[in-house]
Amino acid sequence: MSKHFDSRVEYAIDNIWLHPRLDNRESALRGLQEAAAEGDGDACYFLARCYSGSSFVEPGFGYQCDKETAVEWYNRSIELGSAVGMMGTMTIGNFTPRSGSYVHPPYTSEREVWNEVMEMARDGQGFCRCMIADAYCYKDAVRLAGLKIEGPADTRILLCKARQIYEELLQEDVFLGIDNMIYILTSGEADLERERELAMQWEEKAAQMGVSSYEIKVGKRIAAKQPVKAMELYKSAAEHGNSDGYLELGKMYTYCSHQRRNLPVAKEYFEKAIEMNPNAIGPYNYLGEIYFKGGDGLKVDYQAAARCFLKVIDRNDWSSDMLGYSYLHGLGVPVDYARAKTLLEKYPRERLSCIGLGEIHAYGLGVPVNIEEAMRYWNRFSRDPIVKEYQKEFQETMWGWKRR
Repeated sequence: MSKHFDSRVEYAIDNIWLHPRLDNRESALRGLQEAAAEGDGDACYFLARCYSGSSFVEPGFGYQCDKETAVEWYNRSIELGSAVGMMGTMTIGNFTPRSGSYVHPPYTSEREVWNEVMEMARDGQGFCRCMIADAYCYKDAVRLAGLKIEGPADTRILLCKARQIYEELLQEDVFLGIDNMIYILTSGEADLERERELAMQWEEKAAQMGVSSYEIKVGKRIAAKQPVKAMELYKSAAEHGNSDGYLELGKMYTYCSHQRRNLPVAKEYFEKAIEMNPNAIGPYNYLGEIYFKGGDGLKVDYQAAARCFLKVIDRNDWSSDMLGYSYLHGLGVPVDYARAKTLLEKYPRERLSCIGLGEIHAYGLGVPVNIEEAMRYWNRFSRDPIVKEYQKEFQETMWGWKRR
């Protein structure tokens, strides 16, 4: 295979994207930084990817996501004449080159950029091969290569071209494009046959090769019947820097676990997930649930629960029933009937939501009294001891419900 990039760039591509090796992450990044500082446009593009978050580089590499820095390096890659930089930035959502155009000298058109990347792909450059496959998969090749799509048959041709390249890469243990390969095999787009069994085989191979997202995906698929194997995959994912590995490990020991419940162990894993990724959502929710409910020697701590829920409630409403109930009763947060009602109505069929909404309507907490409405909520959990106690306070008459 011919070398189309600076040796430091080739090294980084191989060690970060084609055959990820966490042991070489520092030397790979350092090489890109050196080459970019020397004015290498290709190095600028790949360096930008390192700062672009987990969609662009495996989280295990630990590179700090920095949008401002990434945008600067993407722009430099274009301005320094990198074909991969130009073609790569064309597919980044909400990115607009500061020069006003993705195409920059020595190229004069998108077609010339396409031809250059295609030539490198044909010469065996792995990342460029994946770029071409992506362009077929996402239909960018229609514009870049001047192709036409006049119906499903033309779309199938593009998807089949993408599949062929992805399959060749996968057979070489390059899993860079596996998400798109799985999509092609399972989506049925353009009436392509769905090949779920083959998709699962590739997912399992990716997990075996240490692709953390597939270690987790396969682990979740087998957790009910093979909990020990699932835990091995989750631990491996965590070792590869994916905080979801710790999240799934914690879930194995929490209230609806596939193992014997052990809340202190679950708590420890959720805390490790947060330590690894402070922006994660799931660990805060599940850790908050443990503080809210307690058990296995752990005491209820409503203030700690509320702190966890409030960290993520604006991004995810999974805990809305517990947090809403907390606002209703002042558990770790000030009483706020309006916010309680809003939160409880997010999931109105959950047990706590039904109990809480029943209280709100039965006692007129921030709303007019409506005992009939309260009973509709409470009757969904008529056997619940809390509901039974509340319902003792009311009786139904020929003129409707009233408080005893």
